[in-house]
Amino acid sequence: MPRILRLLLISAVVAAIATGGVLIWSLQADSSDFAFVPRAAVPAIGVVTITGQEPAPKGAGSLYYSTVGVRHATIFETWFGVADGGALMPAHSILQPGESEADRSRLDAVAMDSSQSAATVVGLRALGVPVTVKSEGVRIVGIDPQAPIATSGAELGDIIVAVDEERINTTNELRAALTAVGAKRPVTLTLHRAGEMETVTTQTIKGPKNTPMLGIVPSEASVVESTRKVTYSIEGVGGPSAGLAFALQIYSAGKGYTNLKGLRVAATGTLNMQGAVGPIGGAGEKAIGAGRVDADLFLVPMANVADARAGAPNGVRVIGVNNFTDALRAIESATAP
Repeated sequence: MPRILRLLLISAVVAAIATGGVLIWSLQADSSDFAFVPRAAVPAIGVVTITGQEPAPKGAGSLYYSTVGVRHATIFETWFGVADGGALMPAHSILQPGESEADRSRLDAVAMDSSQSAATVVGLRALGVPVTVKSEGVRIVGIDPQAPIATSGAELGDIIVAVDEERINTTNELRAALTAVGAKRPVTLTLHRAGEMETVTTQTIKGPKNTPMLGIVPSEASVVESTRKVTYSIEGVGGPSAGLAFALQIYSAGKGYTNLKGLRVAATGTLNMQGAVGPIGGAGEKAIGAGRVDADLFLVPMANVADARAGAPNGVRVIGVNNFTDALRAIESATAP
């Protein structure tokens, strides 16, 4: 073989090996971006249960909550996109400045707990069941990384139950206790964390109009009491977006599923205790997941309708809702003869 051809062949082989190596690396190496990956919607029956619930009659219909897989995208996916209807999301759209992935996981777990409480209240009240909501402390759902509390040992999800040994239950009581302490002063917090009590010492900061603050985002930790108990059996899913579906499951179970009239209904949306439905992420990917269980309806927050309709396969009707009542009306309208 002539020398020039041999050199060209060697160069081609080396280039192919190098290209293959880069390709293998890109398929395995994580980037700083995240991938939203569609998942099949999950049946809510068995996940959400109320006392006195009857078995679902055959053919009565069913409810599903929509989820989306979130993981680090590979380098290959940042170059060529995420397969099977997935979407590439920059890290700053998932994590706030100074927030770690561990922080986000803890916050997602807190948000899931809050969504369950809201769903319980809304679902039971829609059934006419008396419900009492009591606040038993102030949950930390955000921490200013520049505030002294960020290095005190307090964590996202902790519930503040006392300030300088004075019991507090609500955000108003926390505000009053901090006012008594004053700005830029040491303060001791008693925290409830995973069934245990922790004590940390920190310093207040000066907020607007010299108001003493801790540098946290507070949320009242609520306990729901009712004559009918609601239990949740869920693992591996966090965040607040299942609230609407959970409330619909509670209501439908209480009605013996007669309201569904055979429909397969998937739903997503945050829910507060007043029944308002709020926006979620990954609506397009969740619509794909609704299609994977052959859902007839996919109920989504009004703000997410466009994205959900863009992702929904044929046969899945996307309906936007502003509140829980809208969702019940949408199901009723779809089941009307």
